[in-house]
Amino acid sequence: MKRVLPVLLVVLLLAGQAEASVFFKIVDVPTVYVSPEGEAGFTVSVQNLGSESTYAGLKFRNIPEGLSIVGPRCTKWVDAGTILEFDCQLKVEAGDVSPGSYAFEVGIVATGAPPEWTEVEVIVSDDAAQGADQAGGVDLAEPVEEYPPCPIVRDVGGADRESESGEEEETPGFGIGAVLGAAGLLLISGKIRRGRSH
Repeated sequence: MKRVLPVLLVVLLLAGQAEASVFFKIVDVPTVYVSPEGEAGFTVSVQNLGSESTYAGLKFRNIPEGLSIVGPRCTKWVDAGTILEFDCQLKVEAGDVSPGSYAFEVGIVATGAPPEWTEVEVIVSDDAAQGADQAGGVDLAEPVEEYPPCPIVRDVGGADRESESGEEEETPGFGIGAVLGAAGLLLISGKIRRGRSH
């Protein structure tokens, strides 16, 4: 029984550390319908599955030539356990895109959160307004609140991976739990040894 106690203490400390995590998931993205030389609004719904409330934003990669994400105001405070809608603005650059189906990826920026990417489909069509109506189009009005701008990340090879690893390095966490666990083990093993010597 005495040997089980230190192991149990370490398990409890590690479980508490895992609970105090930052983890986001993209739970809803629309299919975006847009006309050539036009623009269309869209929203992304993000869920905070971790136990910490924190700021989160959106980033984009693998944006096809001729499409651009412009004017995003989408860094928001997301409470733990909640789902929040992020408002963005998608614009097709004039004359550079022919009708067809395209896609880019949207990801989450939050200190300490693992990477999360989801594909967004873009349908470029002359009758995009009709497709948006059928899909329940999004109001193009600017949000009343103002948010810091989101980073726009094109697919540039290792640059994105470096920024993600940098974010992870800034995050404390496991070191604190390990130190507390080691201190608890030393304390308990010292008491057990003293108990045997009497």
